[in-house]
Amino acid sequence: MISLDDAHRIIRSTLADVVLARVMGPCREAIGCILCADQSSHLDLPPFDKSAMDGYAILAGDERDAYHLLETVLAGHAGAAALQPGTTVKVMTGAPVPAGSGCVIPIEDANEHDGIVRIERRSDSRNICSQAEDIRRGEQVLPAGHRLRALDVANLISCGIMNIEVFEPIRAATLLTGDEIVDDPAQLAPGRIMNADGPLLAGLLEAHGLSVVHEAHVRDDLNSLTQAIDAATAQADLVVLAGGASAGERDYVRPAMQKAGLRMHFDTLAIQPGRPSIYATAPGKAIFGLPGNPAAVYLTFHLLVLYARAVLVGADPPLRTLVLPLEEAQHRRAPRRRKFVPARLTDAGTVLPLPNNGPAHLLALRDADGFLVIPEGVTDLPAGCSVEFLLIPRYW
Repeated sequence: MISLDDAHRIIRSTLADVVLARVMGPCREAIGCILCADQSSHLDLPPFDKSAMDGYAILAGDERDAYHLLETVLAGHAGAAALQPGTTVKVMTGAPVPAGSGCVIPIEDANEHDGIVRIERRSDSRNICSQAEDIRRGEQVLPAGHRLRALDVANLISCGIMNIEVFEPIRAATLLTGDEIVDDPAQLAPGRIMNADGPLLAGLLEAHGLSVVHEAHVRDDLNSLTQAIDAATAQADLVVLAGGASAGERDYVRPAMQKAGLRMHFDTLAIQPGRPSIYATAPGKAIFGLPGNPAAVYLTFHLLVLYARAVLVGADPPLRTLVLPLEEAQHRRAPRRRKFVPARLTDAGTVLPLPNNGPAHLLALRDADGFLVIPEGVTDLPAGCSVEFLLIPRYW
């Protein structure tokens, strides 16, 4: 067995030189796409000193009870009057403030009559948004490898970035192995189970911006699986198999990958669940053989496949690990592997392990926010101790 950290190093080194196709296009059409390069602001934000509320701008240090009103400046317009001692300019929220303004006195704290503004209350608030206080021209808005959400696109456009270069979606293929898998409840019989892994993998890939171009269910036959791997690698940049990755009598993923001419890198990980996890490459391609149990598929997808996607697009590792108190004590007998236990976050900010019957118990993940991580060599975690929690994003 190799450690998860070693597996990540292998994935990183084998995919470092892979070049993905790129495309330039309008920023507003790029939601879900992945940035090829760092994006820096073309503008100062705010682009000028502006009023944070409706009120009266006065010179810095010019404190008195009443001022002569020079003009009113609306948002989207520039004022013409220059502030002098004893004068004020009425500014609406978002409007530029005159040069030399020290503060804006809210409308509700003043009384305006016949061109005279009398101050009724003062505070320490300036109520002015200074030019470039949010971001300066040339500062980074988003890093390379970032997958764009609606909020990201809005930020880019607000910074004057209208066109961006993004990666074309990574093409992905899924292969499900196993004579026991069926797609219709009418086909269920003793020994048969529903195909949960196929929709799970396709949904996870699409949720992370990959384009699923090929899906297949392959029976437990070496030649059939070899041909299926050849067909999938011809169409996709990333291939994910589920099932048949162990060393059972009809587990053919490992020999089929070898027969297909793939370069094998590892086939056993020191993690629980997910020990029989395989990684191989072809020129410019990444191929994973994941365990067949659906909860293990879900975990190893996030630990391995998402890590490969991050390497391919030059992004940081995709998952966050938090350190939080453990709600309930945990014990295990065999500490050789790093164990991942489905868990949720409580309202008190603790990690609560969920009832879990093993890697086939997909329903155990229904209420999970991620996984409690029990390190190698650790048998007992007492309640209240600090633990690692692997946060898995919800796919709304």
